[in-house]
Order: sequence, then structure tokens, then C-alpha cells
Amino acid sequence: MAIPLPPKLEKYFNRLSIKSRFFNKLLSFFFMPFVSKSGLRMNFVEDDYYAILPKRRMNLNWYGTMAGGAILGNSELAAGSYLFMLSKGEYRMICTRLNYRFLLPSIDAIMYKAYVDLEELAEKIKEGGKFNIEMTIKVFRTNKNKATRRIGSGTISFHMWPIGT
Repeated sequence: MAIPLPPKLEKYFNRLSIKSRFFNKLLSFFFMPFVSKSGLRMNFVEDDYYAILPKRRMNLNWYGTMAGGAILGNSELAAGSYLFMLSKGEYRMICTRLNYRFLLPSIDAIMYKAYVDLEELAEKIKEGGKFNIEMTIKVFRTNKNKATRRIGSGTISFHMWPIGT
């Protein structure tokens, strides 16, 4: 059974993980081991957010392309990380729906680009309380952090609530 952190300490760790890549890796090792093992790396820039899933043995299927489960599982984490960054770590969230359409297989690393209506999100955060938000995610094959070809896209819905409520 996990022991919950006090809200102030949780918010402190959240802000620390947004500001520092080192602490992001360290905290994800303990609190989100799937991110740590899969190698998902996030670029935390508000207007140009993307996440890279490297080609690793853990992420591949038996014939050498990126496994569908790895693509789906990490798409939720990539989109959730973007929301986490935009909410400055003040909210908890859970993915309530993920619709994804596979277009092509990927033999290279994957780049996730997440899109959300920033005005709607800012308005809901300003109001406080619980809310639902929908995002779009596009998935690309990538070579050296440059998107080369879109291999899939989808929509993701999250339910968010403030820490400490």
C-alpha cells in the first residue's frame, strides 16, 4: 500500500521535476517506473512541447518495429506530462479515454506532439476545482529529434483535480 505524500511536499516535488531534468528522471524512477524503463524523454517547453520514445528492446515487438502497446502507453504519459507541465504540478490527473489510430509501423524512435486548447485549460485552472480536458496527440517517426513521418494520431481525455482536495 502506497503512503500518500502531504500536499505541500507533493507540490514541491512536482515543481522540482518540471524545473530539473535530473530530478524528473530521479522522481520518475521511483514514482513512474514505466517512464524510466521505456526511456521516454520530454522536452518541457510550453510552446514547442514534444516527447521522444527511443528505439529500445523493451519497446519493440518480435519483428523489430515499435510495439503498439508501447506507443499507446507512452502516448498517455507524453500527453499527461504536457498537462502536468502546463498546470505547474498543481493538479493530479487520470486518463479517462484514449482513442488512437495507427497509420504506419515505426522502425525508428517515436516523437509525440500533444496539443491542447491553452485558453480553455487556463480558464479551467483559474476556476479551480475538478474538470475534464481533451487533447490531440500526433505521433511521428523520428531521426535525431526531427519528425519525419506521421504514423498515428488520437484524442485523449483527462480528468484533473487540484492536489489537496
